[in-house]
Amino acid sequence: MKQYSKLTFLSLACIAITYSACIKSANINNKSNPSTVSTKVVSSNVVMNLKQILYGEYGSFNIADGANMPQNMDQNHKGRLKVQSTQSPDCDFKIDTAFQFGLDLSDTAKFNIWNKIKYNVQCTGGTLSGISVYDSLYVTITSNDYIALTKSGETLNMKLLTPGNKNSQLSMTGSMNVYANLQAKTKAEKTSISSYNYSFNALVIDPTKEGDIISGSASFATKGSGADGMWDYKGTIQFMGGHRVKIVINGVTYTYDLQTGLPV
Repeated sequence: MKQYSKLTFLSLACIAITYSACIKSANINNKSNPSTVSTKVVSSNVVMNLKQILYGEYGSFNIADGANMPQNMDQNHKGRLKVQSTQSPDCDFKIDTAFQFGLDLSDTAKFNIWNKIKYNVQCTGGTLSGISVYDSLYVTITSNDYIALTKSGETLNMKLLTPGNKNSQLSMTGSMNVYANLQAKTKAEKTSISSYNYSFNALVIDPTKEGDIISGSASFATKGSGADGMWDYKGTIQFMGGHRVKIVINGVTYTYDLQTGLPV
């Protein structure tokens, strides 16, 4: 448990620190745009949100599981909670549970995590036809220098394109959100705040290819501010297959590998 706690603390801290680090590398897009954080920086945050939340790095659900019972809800793997393990989920099988964990590393370094998941297997005429998922993660971290709060959540509906086949491709709609607040204990430093909201439209997922999103689109809106600037953008995401996405903000296109979060 002690080893798990330290690894969890370090990994969860990254979701908050990422936003501050990215803000510091910002630049001005153009003089007519009031945003001073570049679209390139924001696009990088967008792809990291998708990578971390849709694929279960934060929260409990991984779209790569497809219609199979989530196998990664395991306390020993990236902080997830094992609720039940079964290869053949029954019709109307449900999970509705919450996981809470806190750790005091020292008098001034602490973190708390709260994760709630609702998972419902759906059937039509006795045949497996889809899944609905609600997954919410809330984390607070206190260190010698910072107080960080992060919230993320997803509400997803997934329909099997071939009902009854657990390895079928799935059509997915739904929404996802991320919020981060990083406050320095030194009053001279400005608080960093960011929010990202996503809406998914007819994504097609292949669970046999590590959850590759082979087609579909999404829209998003994001805003934030910090010591080095602010931004307020809306954009679109096109999923191209091969774990690649195109992110468009203010008419500028960025292409990323969704498995690594790196540009291609």
